[in-house]
Amino acid sequence: MFSKSAELYDTIYLSRGKNYAVEAQSVHELIQKHLHSGGKALLDVACGTGIHTNYLRQHYQVEGLDLDERMLEVARKKMPEITFYQGDMLDFELPRKFDVITCLFSSIGYVKTLPKLNQAVANLERHLNPGGVILVEPWFTPAEWHPGRVHATFVDQPELKIARMNLSGQDGTLSYFVFHYLVGTPEGITCFDERHELGLFTTDEYLAAFRNCGLDVIHDPKWLNERGLYLGKKMH
Repeated sequence: MFSKSAELYDTIYLSRGKNYAVEAQSVHELIQKHLHSGGKALLDVACGTGIHTNYLRQHYQVEGLDLDERMLEVARKKMPEITFYQGDMLDFELPRKFDVITCLFSSIGYVKTLPKLNQAVANLERHLNPGGVILVEPWFTPAEWHPGRVHATFVDQPELKIARMNLSGQDGTLSYFVFHYLVGTPEGITCFDERHELGLFTTDEYLAAFRNCGLDVIHDPKWLNERGLYLGKKMH
């Protein structure tokens, strides 16, 4: 995951113009439109460094969960008053249920395979109260993924310089890329790599994953950054 770059994560994505406040507000508006559980307990799955979590706590009783302990260290440092769990979305077990579960920024793609997509959504559903909602921002579909493209991000601050480059690839229904980092600080210049692999699932496969565990599901293909959003409602 982002273990090697956890301390740089916020700086990189904020420099790319990712607007967490706008995204969190849109999530909140959708929740208010569809939530019927009567509660405000929210679990942010694959919360990373907790930026979405931080905005969502303005409206909800939030907790976070992530697989990457390094990312959680950053989140806990910023928000020591919030409970963050280390766990895998496939099989985490918490002693309580929630009214809202979010899984944003395409983190669902890290499950890699279709059986695991179904397993992950079912596990989220098991932690949801009746009348609650699950919001999942998907990774690209197979038709939307374009291997062979080069991407780069640059950060230029007085005492921090970052160049991050990657080339997209594909192996069947698995997308992959290796982030190559060059990082400069007054202490020195370092370089390192991170490999990421995410499953490419079709819209029908996402919809089926929700319906297979009894959720009513709505798909907005143009949500904010146009990766779309799936909203599952637990009626009983």
